[in-house]
Amino acid sequence: MDAKRKVQALADMAAYVAQAIQKEKGHIKIVSHFDADGICAGAIIYKTLEYLCKDFEITFIKQLGIDEIIELSHEHNSMLIFADIGSGQLSQIKEHIQIPVVVVDHHPPDTSCTWDNLYHLNPYHAGIDGTNEISGAGVAYILARSLSTQSKKQIDLAIVGAAGDRQCPNGKFLGVNQLLLEDAEYAGVIRCEKGLKLFGRYTRPLHKAIEYCNNPFIENVSGNESGAVQFLSELGITVIDKKGNWRRLCDLTADEEKKLSTVLVVENVACGGRADELIGTIYKLKNDYDVMEFSSVLNACGRQENPLFGLKMCLGACGGVEDILLEYRKKIAKGVSCARNMKKSFVVTDKATYIIASSRIDENIIGTVISILLKRDIKTDICVGFGCVKGGKWVKVSVRSKSKAKGVNLGEVVRKVAADIGCGAFGGGHSGAAGAKIPKGSDMRFVKLFDAFL
Repeated sequence: MDAKRKVQALADMAAYVAQAIQKEKGHIKIVSHFDADGICAGAIIYKTLEYLCKDFEITFIKQLGIDEIIELSHEHNSMLIFADIGSGQLSQIKEHIQIPVVVVDHHPPDTSCTWDNLYHLNPYHAGIDGTNEISGAGVAYILARSLSTQSKKQIDLAIVGAAGDRQCPNGKFLGVNQLLLEDAEYAGVIRCEKGLKLFGRYTRPLHKAIEYCNNPFIENVSGNESGAVQFLSELGITVIDKKGNWRRLCDLTADEEKKLSTVLVVENVACGGRADELIGTIYKLKNDYDVMEFSSVLNACGRQENPLFGLKMCLGACGGVEDILLEYRKKIAKGVSCARNMKKSFVVTDKATYIIASSRIDENIIGTVISILLKRDIKTDICVGFGCVKGGKWVKVSVRSKSKAKGVNLGEVVRKVAADIGCGAFGGGHSGAAGAKIPKGSDMRFVKLFDAFL
C-alpha cells in the first residue's frame, strides 16, 4: 500500500474513533505526554474539543505507569483521551479504567489487548511506521480532521510534533509526515527555505541564537552569552546593526552566513555530526519560528516541567519564552559538564555505555545529555543514562543510539528489560530512543539485563 492509501486507511479508523468522542456528553480528560510531540498532540485535540464545545480539561505527564493509571481511575471523568501515550499500556488501562478510553498514539501497540470501551487509533494498524512516518501529533491531527473541518488550521503542529520526535532524518520528512508537510505548504502555514539551520534564525538576536546553540555543543559558548558574543566577534560578525538593533541570523549577508556556517559545520563534524544537520531546508512557521526551533522550545517547556506553557504557545501565546530557554540551556550545559566529569565511573561494555548519574543530573534532561555525549564522548553506538526521579523511589532511564539502522529496536528491548525487573517497572519507545522507569536500586540489574538482550 502506498502512503496515500495508508493515510486513507488511518483516516477511516479515525472516523470510527471520532464518533465515540462526538457522542460523549460528559466530562472528557485529555492525558498527553509532556514532550514536544505530546504537547502538539494535546494542543490539537484541545483545540478540536474547543471547536466542538465539549466539557474537557487537559493534563501532561512524563510517563504512563500503573500509579498514574490508578490515580486517573479515581477521578470523575466520563471519557479519557490518551495522546502520544497509552498504546503500550493497554492491559493496565483495561484493568483499572472502566469509562470509555480513546488512545491516540504512534508507539508500537499492544495488539493482544482490546475491549468494548476502547477506541484505539494507531498508525501500525494501518501499516504505517510510527517511528519514522508519523508522530503522535500527526495521528492526533488525522483524528481532529474527522472531528472538525476547522482542525485543518492545526496541521503545522503535526509537523512540529514530528520534528520534536526526531522524525526528520537528514532534514527531510518521510511517509505521512511528507504528505502533511505538502498540505501545510499548500495552506501557507509553513514556508520552506535553504540556509543555516540555527535555532532563532528569525526570532532572536544572533548572539542569543549562538548562546542557545546545542547542536553542536560548543564549550564556553553554548549557554554562555559573553562567550557567544566573543565567538562572533572573532569571526568578524557584528551583533548590532547601524541603527543600534540586535542582528538576527536572517539579517546576515550571504558571506557572513557562509563564514558562520563553515565554523559551525566543522565543529559539528568534530563532535561526530554531519554537515546536513546544520545546512539544509528550513521550515518557517507563520509565528516566525522554524519548525525545528519551535519543537525545541516546546521540549524545553516539558523538560522544565511547564508543559502548559508549551500548550499556550501552540495556541498562539509567545511571551516569556526566553526565560524558559535560558534556564533549560543552562541545565543542559551543567548536565553535560557533570557527565564528562563522571567519565571514569561510566560502565562500558562492547555494546553500550551506561551513565549512572543518580541525582547529579536532572531526570528531565538525562536523555538530552546522553544524546550530546554520543556525538563526541561515547564510542559505543548505544548510551543509557540513569537519573533519580524526585521522591526517591524510582529511577528514570533514557536510552539513545547513534543510528536507528542497527537492527536493534531499543523500545522493545527496554520494554522486555522493565518487564523482567518487575516491581512496577515499565518502559518502551522507538528503535532509536527509548525510556523506562525502574525501582531505585535496580540500576545494575537493568545494565546486566539490557546488555544481555542486546
